[in-house]
Amino acid sequence: MPNSRVPSPAAVEAAVAAALLAPGASDAPLWQWRVGYRTLHLCAEPSRRRAADDPAGQWQAFSGGAALHHLRIAFAGLGWACAVDRLPSPGEPDRLAVVTPQPGEPNSGEAALATSIARRREDLRPCGGRPVPSDCLDRLSHAAAREGAVLHPVEDRAVRRYLMTAVGDGVKVPAQMRREEVYARSASLVASQGVLVRTTAGNRLPLARSEAEPRSDNASLLVLSTPGDDRLDWLRAGEALSSVLLTATGYGLSSGRLSRTGPRLRETLAERVTLGQAPQAVLWVGRPPVGVKRLQLTRSQATVDDVLEPLQAPAKHHC
Repeated sequence: MPNSRVPSPAAVEAAVAAALLAPGASDAPLWQWRVGYRTLHLCAEPSRRRAADDPAGQWQAFSGGAALHHLRIAFAGLGWACAVDRLPSPGEPDRLAVVTPQPGEPNSGEAALATSIARRREDLRPCGGRPVPSDCLDRLSHAAAREGAVLHPVEDRAVRRYLMTAVGDGVKVPAQMRREEVYARSASLVASQGVLVRTTAGNRLPLARSEAEPRSDNASLLVLSTPGDDRLDWLRAGEALSSVLLTATGYGLSSGRLSRTGPRLRETLAERVTLGQAPQAVLWVGRPPVGVKRLQLTRSQATVDDVLEPLQAPAKHHC
């Protein structure tokens, strides 16, 4: 247990570094941490959000939620519990959360997840072995529920086929993705042979509707949903995604988020999968492929210095 009433600067930097490993932070993060004497303020960065791609700021809040959960888990691993005030100021919508690390025993489940942060990989290669056991899926559902979300397995083959088609049509290749990673992504979305695609940033994967098939391996497709669909729901959905992926890593599973959910896809998922709840993300889990090289950790292009500044300092990006 920490001896001080506040975490040391080194502990704060370690927790923020862990937040940079959250899903959605591999490019330039859409958020900033501002640190006071006892609190850390998670702020959205309006200058980094492209209004054309994210007009309501949904993805920005979702990404911030994943970073918030990673930070909480990292502090738990260092022996700190965290009190979180989400969207504390109605007049400041870009202030996503205020975190207060507190001395005392953290939740044992959260502390156990801390080792999964550095072990998690976005491995998009086809899964091997047997399907994910139902008890593991139940634990992932509990991980989502702890963060106020619901995890729905996609069991209907027709819905699964439609989902993979819709996701495949919308996937774009990140600028920093290596050639073998692009091949792995295409292989996970189409037939087992995969297709090799161009690595030019921003190009869509060449998936015609007639080509797209459900994953041919034993991955489980899952849809993450929330009761509502406002800024708080988006933030909690990001926390739930982080919780599910870290829990899957703890059980030795491969996992990843397939795509953002566009309006048409969300309408279909709400009707056919989430039963009226707001779909927030499509993800998958599966047993890792056997006999293949372990992927390197995908690190953010940003550093701690890029996303951490004193609360009292003039803000680089006002929140």
